[in-house]
Amino acid sequence: MNIVHYSVELHDATSHLIQVKLTLSKVTKGQVFRLPNWIPGSYMLREFARHIVAITANGRRDLLQKIDGNSWQLTEEAQELVIEYRVYAYDMSVRGAHLDDSHLFFNGTSVFLEPVDFAVDQFQVTVTKPSQIFAQNWRLATSMKRKDGQLNYEFGEFIAHDYDELIDHPFEMGELDIAEFKAGGVLHAVVLVGEHQGDLDRICKDLSAVCAHQIEYFGELPECVERYLFMVHVLDNGYGGLEHRSSTALHCSYSEIIPREQPKNDDYLNFLTLCSHEYFHTWNIKQIKPAQFLPYQLDRESYTKQLWIFEGFTSYHEDLLLLHAGVITQPEYLKLLSTTVSRVYRGQGRHLQSVAESSFDAWTRFYKQDENAPNAIVSYYAKGKLVALCLDLLLRQASNNAYSIQDVMQYLWQNFGKPQVGLGEGQLEQILAQQFDFENPEFFASAVYGTDDLPLETVLQLAGYKITWSCPESLKHLANESAVSVNFGASVVAAEGGIKVLSVLEQSNAYHLGICAGDIIIALNGRQIGIGQFEARFSKLLPEETVTLHLFRRQKLKQVSGQIQASKKTNAWIEPCDQTSAKIVWL
Repeated sequence: MNIVHYSVELHDATSHLIQVKLTLSKVTKGQVFRLPNWIPGSYMLREFARHIVAITANGRRDLLQKIDGNSWQLTEEAQELVIEYRVYAYDMSVRGAHLDDSHLFFNGTSVFLEPVDFAVDQFQVTVTKPSQIFAQNWRLATSMKRKDGQLNYEFGEFIAHDYDELIDHPFEMGELDIAEFKAGGVLHAVVLVGEHQGDLDRICKDLSAVCAHQIEYFGELPECVERYLFMVHVLDNGYGGLEHRSSTALHCSYSEIIPREQPKNDDYLNFLTLCSHEYFHTWNIKQIKPAQFLPYQLDRESYTKQLWIFEGFTSYHEDLLLLHAGVITQPEYLKLLSTTVSRVYRGQGRHLQSVAESSFDAWTRFYKQDENAPNAIVSYYAKGKLVALCLDLLLRQASNNAYSIQDVMQYLWQNFGKPQVGLGEGQLEQILAQQFDFENPEFFASAVYGTDDLPLETVLQLAGYKITWSCPESLKHLANESAVSVNFGASVVAAEGGIKVLSVLEQSNAYHLGICAGDIIIALNGRQIGIGQFEARFSKLLPEETVTLHLFRRQKLKQVSGQIQASKKTNAWIEPCDQTSAKIVWL
């Protein structure tokens, strides 16, 4: 039996270094070892090998020759080979590795060198509990199968059958708070690291309903899910998640893990939405995949125009299934959906980039956003969610309520995800036509491959809902609620002596005043301002009123003046209208 074994130890928490030992036998000269350049689910080259700070083979530096940015080649044959290396782990994200005296988190893509094209029967991983005082109460959480078959949270030995499986189970170590529940007959656990006062009973109650409903939605869990972990790092200000085959790594803010005495609020709903999103990925992207991802080519980009399906459809279901599971109310759902509509319609990039182009350009634009991003790109998450909404409602209309997007997802699971067949470019449109008698090339040309605005008002009216548009700010300072309001049209943060501009929306008041990203605004109409007063004071101005700003641009004091304009109505509010005239059943 050909076994590749990794041992992982904490080397130095202060220096953020992990010690890894890779052991294997009968290795020929020229064997290549490499780390991935990207991690599945996050479409940007991250070049994880740059964090390897020292590497030897059988105690020698000359046995391994680096041949490119992420690969090493063996210069001599070795009957027994031991490669030892240290990994710098200080990436506080769900995509890399992070070590300090509070925890150790890592993804396999950051730690496990792959013996390329080497015949392997089994990968084994041994993680040793640190001996330092700060780690005396540490436990370990991972969805990787334990060698002894137990389901616990102890340090020990773990196994994987191939490299793809090896890197798809992140590890979290620290003083863990753990709560378990069952959904679909499978053990699930919420594992929290970081200070919090959260009500784990409430979290488990809500997530058990969400998970059970999603399993019912697809009809089953994938066979690979023997246990599922929500691994949550609670931070002062954190948000994000990354899906894996039977777990997810999440970052959330302290305010989102609310205590028992606190009623459900928007922060907590953000947390539930994130969990729901990542759990839906258990089917949609971890099993149902673009053809370009079978197999993954982790040394280079894998381009696809379909991320609007895999992230957009997931985003559509993230809060819809919270509603169906009874975790949120219909008004709460409509508020979440309205927020997405507002976010998409606020940016001018939707008129320049299609959602298919956004998917393809994820590697170079979406994951590398600069100050001009709101004016140049559209999110395949957010607009993809609205495309899914339109498809769901149009499919219900065309089939007289016989089909919905759930039927499409179940078909994709049974015919693509379960048998591990990749979804080709444009194949979804063919499936809709052939299996569901839904042919609407004009919609796809406009909504997916074009840059027209989506027919949201039309499709929502089919279900008995309407959109009301308003200005981005509150109008309470005006006596007449039908009056127009103004807003600045720029993203700003607090800065010493004023506020710093991060980005400027085209055709906004900030744009017409000549404001640039990087400007430090210090005064509005001759009065000093800070982050707390600026937007409130600016929004009280009336259209056609003249405004003067003082600012620093590259350390030079400037004054700009101009006449402000009425805000565009980009805030959406979705609500029921005449339900008796609805032509389709939706919520």
